[in-house]
Amino acid sequence: MSEQSAEPEGKRPRFTLIVTIEGLGTNLVGCYGGAIAPTKNWDSFACRSIVFDQFWTDALLPADVLNSLWTGTPHARPLESSDGDVESPLTAVLEHAMLVTDSMDAVEGVSHEAFGRVVLMEHDAASERVTSSEDEPSTNEHPTQFQALLEAALGEWATQLDALPILWIHSKGLNGPWDAPYANRLIMCDEEDPLPPTECEPANFEVTFETDPDEIFGWACAMGGQAIAFDDSWSMVEEILGQLGIERDCLQILAGIQGYPIGEHGWIGHAGNALYAESLHLPLIVRPGNQLDVGVRVPFMVQPNSLLKTIASWIGQSSPSPATDLVEETAPLAAEQWPLKNQIAYASHEDQVHLAVPAWSCRWSRILNHIGQAEDRVELFATPDDRWQQNEVSQRAASIVDELTVLRNQWLESVKNPASERTPLSSDLTHPMR
Repeated sequence: MSEQSAEPEGKRPRFTLIVTIEGLGTNLVGCYGGAIAPTKNWDSFACRSIVFDQFWTDALLPADVLNSLWTGTPHARPLESSDGDVESPLTAVLEHAMLVTDSMDAVEGVSHEAFGRVVLMEHDAASERVTSSEDEPSTNEHPTQFQALLEAALGEWATQLDALPILWIHSKGLNGPWDAPYANRLIMCDEEDPLPPTECEPANFEVTFETDPDEIFGWACAMGGQAIAFDDSWSMVEEILGQLGIERDCLQILAGIQGYPIGEHGWIGHAGNALYAESLHLPLIVRPGNQLDVGVRVPFMVQPNSLLKTIASWIGQSSPSPATDLVEETAPLAAEQWPLKNQIAYASHEDQVHLAVPAWSCRWSRILNHIGQAEDRVELFATPDDRWQQNEVSQRAASIVDELTVLRNQWLESVKNPASERTPLSSDLTHPMR
């Protein structure tokens, strides 16, 4: 038994490991119903964790989402000190954290300065190779960038646990090279299917009537191959935490930062910059040490700014059994019993606003009409049945659009005045239609 394990209950040091991945949407994780690729390690991880079914990001760009995570403040409402720097009482917890990332954008972000230490992992261009022929070996000579990032970060953390009990690993994910073995891409293919592409650059193009459906399918296979590689690498996390003797006392968090469109609304990749579910609805899985024998699914809505409070609570040792606190706070309840903040999820990007409630999601944007004039556009989708937001019903549910517009306007007012009042949701917005 390690010295840490011999300490009295309630005084044991606690640790936190957070892994955030760009491009990881719910469509790539099996326990969220994702059917693109098998993710056995993440699904096993979820079996003894708290799975948040409705984790919605509040921004589109990874840098903006990271700012929400690292300040505990919604993207649209930054807290500013007198000298203009972002401030939040919760950011003090990051003084005890090490950030390891392969994203220069993350390192250049203003909020990274709150970390006790920041490490940028240089990318090895030699890893950007996939096998393009069945006659060649089916694995890469080099580890994937994600695997190398995990290994380097966990290895460095092992030497600094006492000084930095929090490790935040941020991966470029699908915004980095698609460097998984080509054999991974073939897992999603049947014999009669065309072979997937061999490129390593992330797919990013507009889908038109002339786009071959086989091309979209091939890129979905490539994306699934990356997800399989991410999932395979996850097996080392539990192994290393076990070697360090901290798996019992380590809060583990896996979260997506940004989904990756695969043609749902006219784009593969992010060039469309549109606020739809494939970019905004993300996985969030939280394992409070080994204190849960059976996992818990949480139905209400959470957004990135709430995660820092959970980390602060764990490190602060608010109780001998923080898992109990987490489960009680997130116990499944009827929608009308959820706190108002957990009934609504907002996101904004440029001239777009997306609002999700238990029964509906709505998107407002500005578009150019047929004569080149800008005009407002509203799109309404029923949830959870229409999870990919394919069936637009604003013309058939005008009263719902009116209610959601009121909520949107209240939110816009609260951005300027956080003390402004919010209207409780009506049953029309909390009970899905059947």
